[in-house]
Amino acid sequence: MALKRTSLPRTAEAVALAELRDAIVRGDLAPGTQIRQTAAAQELGLSVIPVREALKTLAGEGIVTYVPQRGYTVTELTPRSVDGIFRIRELLESEAEANAAARLRPEDIAAMRAAVDAQRAATAAADVPAVIAANRGFHFALLARCDNDWLLRFVTQLWEALEPHRALSYRRAAVAGDSARAEAILTEHDGIVTAFEDGAAARALRLLAGHRTQGRADFHRLLGATEPTG
Repeated sequence: MALKRTSLPRTAEAVALAELRDAIVRGDLAPGTQIRQTAAAQELGLSVIPVREALKTLAGEGIVTYVPQRGYTVTELTPRSVDGIFRIRELLESEAEANAAARLRPEDIAAMRAAVDAQRAATAAADVPAVIAANRGFHFALLARCDNDWLLRFVTQLWEALEPHRALSYRRAAVAGDSARAEAILTEHDGIVTAFEDGAAARALRLLAGHRTQGRADFHRLLGATEPTG
């Protein structure tokens, strides 16, 4: 399952939670994958109890799903659930972006530009984990400037609910040699950061809204639905 024990001075449950979350976000644990508590505990060098508690936390966030007699699996989204997530993202993330845009500093814009460059290099190298990390870095260089902690917490949770499927999408595209959407995402990101560089925050926010709409369509294509259901 590509889990690893870190040397950071954290509780056993915190270690299990961080490593499971990272493996899911990277796509090493793909949607639908069953997570066996005993096997995960052995890989991490932990007892089963902290792994079980970590899985309960992830289940509360919607990242994994618990089914009696089967245990925990990485959550598989449906077109309907994607619509639900993106509807909430439209409400919360647009608010967080507007809040953050008003507080954006030159170094934040520089971080966004650096993330675009890193994503471009990772895309060219077909390095899916690096693409995912750079994509997240781009968006959260902006979102991190939001001064509403609760709003940012909910936005982050929505992002993490989608990350396993985002990783799956990138991996499928890499295997198929399909770079068209990856290049389009880079173009969209470039336009957003250029708008911020130009001091045109309103334009950047409009581009972010369009980027989110396109992302929703991407997830529908991944799940085999040609049109959004809502």
